[in-house]
Amino acid sequence: MRHMIAKSISLGALMIGAVLAIPLEQQLAGYSVLAFGSLVTLYAEKSFRKHILLLFGSLAILALAPINTDIDLQHMTIMGLILAAAVGLPFYVTRYIYKEKIIEFPIARHTWTRAHIGYLVLAAVLSYLLLPFWMQSTGAYQNWSVELSPGQLGVLFIGTNGLGIWDELFFIITCLALLRKHVPFWVANLIQAVLFTAFLYELGFRGWAPFLIYPFALLQGEVFRRTQNLVYIIAIHLTIDFVLYLALINAHYPDVLNIFITR
Repeated sequence: MRHMIAKSISLGALMIGAVLAIPLEQQLAGYSVLAFGSLVTLYAEKSFRKHILLLFGSLAILALAPINTDIDLQHMTIMGLILAAAVGLPFYVTRYIYKEKIIEFPIARHTWTRAHIGYLVLAAVLSYLLLPFWMQSTGAYQNWSVELSPGQLGVLFIGTNGLGIWDELFFIITCLALLRKHVPFWVANLIQAVLFTAFLYELGFRGWAPFLIYPFALLQGEVFRRTQNLVYIIAIHLTIDFVLYLALINAHYPDVLNIFITR
């Protein structure tokens, strides 16, 4: 019973601390909750403790990152290094210190069927219908700086796609993998989706975007559970990110790239 209570409190603190420290930018409160959750984790069983403390550590690292859509080279370098550390820490510790293959990057265990391709097309269509409307109704497109020069557009493209890949590597491959070792999949998926949504909210997906991101994060977790294929979930994410990229250009310069329905 003590272990169950400790696990529940620890996982609750993981989510609350992440929301406070990242999207709400209450770092003192966020770190306090994360520290409290880490201490409570010490009262859980050893296997839970050693894995979940890695997530607390990664979230503490993420809270240090200047998470925004600035595409300045220095900012992207600093943010990229911190994001890489958040993924690298759990992988290195589990693989080379614990000698466990919990975090893996499967790319060849799934055959793409018509249904899988159809789901990819559906993701593109829904993105086309929802993303421009969300941007215009909330003004969220202003969170991204878009300049009509090949260099800046190229950096924006790399940045949006790079973050899309990182999202899957961290929230699905890392967080979900560590969580589902200790709680049922559906619980682990709910938790990773909270973390996923908190990060993207801070990145610029404001307004009612969390009501789109949270179910998307849940679906990504479920798709990965069924396919066990990293390439496929990245393909889904990058399909949406490509629509996002075009929608951003269209929102800032509607006369240049008028490919979306005017609302």
